Amino acid sequence: MKKQPFKGIDLSSDTSTQPTMAMKKAMLAAPLGDEQKREDPTTRKLEELTADLLGQEDALFLPSATMGNIIAIRLLCQPGDELIAAKQSHIIMAEGGGAAVHSGVLIKPIQTNTGLFTEQDLHAAFRFEESPRYPASTAVSVENTTNLGGGLAWKTETLQAVLTKAKELKLKRHLDGARLCNAAIKMNVGIAELSQEFDTVTLCLSKGLGCPMGAVLAFKNNFSLQAERLKHLFGGAMRQSGMTAAAGIYALKNHIERLVEDHKHAEIFFKKLKSEIEEIRVEEHEASTNMVFFEWQGLHLSSDQFYQACVNQGLRFSRTDHNRFRAVMHLGVSRKDVNLAAEVLKKVIKN
Repeated sequence: MKKQPFKGIDLSSDTSTQPTMAMKKAMLAAPLGDEQKREDPTTRKLEELTADLLGQEDALFLPSATMGNIIAIRLLCQPGDELIAAKQSHIIMAEGGGAAVHSGVLIKPIQTNTGLFTEQDLHAAFRFEESPRYPASTAVSVENTTNLGGGLAWKTETLQAVLTKAKELKLKRHLDGARLCNAAIKMNVGIAELSQEFDTVTLCLSKGLGCPMGAVLAFKNNFSLQAERLKHLFGGAMRQSGMTAAAGIYALKNHIERLVEDHKHAEIFFKKLKSEIEEIRVEEHEASTNMVFFEWQGLHLSSDQFYQACVNQGLRFSRTDHNRFRAVMHLGVSRKDVNLAAEVLKKVIKN
């Protein structure tokens, strides 16, 4: 059966954002060239702009942040190496085993419910034993914000302590910064302050920044040639990509500061769930950004029935577990939508 587009308030992900009319105009006006030959002027402008924004030296425009993470792992690790990351990080949970498939890399998970960890956690996860029989701990990946961990931004002092420990252990450092701009807005710091000490950084453009597609992988100059080769190897050549790169340029110039609206909407929705709907247990986190996680605790509906009832009423969340739901605020969600979403939940419960 052909799946129909969802019509209603879509809180399932910030990937459901649609490009604004101003962004579309910027896309139509973009000068184009052959991106594979690095001759597309708009794509090069986006790469230079992003590298500077992230405190890096070079960057590549890619179809997705998943490809960015895959390339980064391949740059930092050799087959048989060990990458350390939080147990529910995107590279473990939502990239199809790409680290194993594309790089032959073993991921060692740090046990954490939030996706955040400390320098002590990193030290404990590091494999100090040296033996031909053991994989070598080679790199660490940090996700900021932590998606399945609650949409949390890392505190700058915690992040700095982890980076200091990583350097002490001679670990290479990757930042999965798919929603890094949300983290910078939440912590009220410059974006480069959160990313410049990493070897590789992924930034997604198609989430809160509102682009129709695309991501950027930024890195130090010593990775440039190999990163370009891996992009081609993994099928990432996009030819006249300037039209979509123009959306990224527009987003970086116009959509970062507005992320504070998404955070406010998430806070409003959180308060409504916590104070007005007894059948829902909402997770409370200090450093939440644009996401609200909650569990259904009503006795008259199963979690499946609850979810389907919401969809039938024109309200969609994502499910991160059987009875754990995620509501994500984004460019396409207004204050009116937030209030209406709460009313839909009350209606579902009442009926």
